[in-house]
Amino acid sequence: MKKIIMAVFTLCLISSVHATEVAVIDFRAALLQSNIGQEAAKEPKQKVAEMDARLKQEQEELEASAEKLKREELTLSEGEFNARRKVLAEQQNKVRSMGAAMQRQAKELEQQLIQSLTPQGEAALKALIEERKLDLVLNRQVSLYANADADITNELVARINKDN
Repeated sequence: MKKIIMAVFTLCLISSVHATEVAVIDFRAALLQSNIGQEAAKEPKQKVAEMDARLKQEQEELEASAEKLKREELTLSEGEFNARRKVLAEQQNKVRSMGAAMQRQAKELEQQLIQSLTPQGEAALKALIEERKLDLVLNRQVSLYANADADITNELVARINKDN
């Protein structure tokens, strides 16, 4: 981590000596905030919402089963109680696995979306760099500090919207 910070600091120091125009950008956010990003995200958002609803339904069913088992605990034989508890534990594992799989799938959908929008974003960024005569553009997440005037994310969103 120290090496990364030192590399960024050194890059900034060298760039400040040679560069006249430096900017920071959140490329991912610009893509997702643009009109084409908003339009392209509708279907993945719908899929994620459907997955979330299904997961919530499974969780509610699991909670209902747990409550039922708790109510019937005293009336069940020890063997029957243990068998039901085992089934309940298996259902809990199934719901956890389902949640993890849905998170992975949602992340993959977002990555596919970003990947499909990247060419338009790169073209708009290149035009913006040439227009503003920028010498250095850094990812906003990598920079330690950037003046608000140095952040061109909103300009990139506007440029993507204009070009597409």
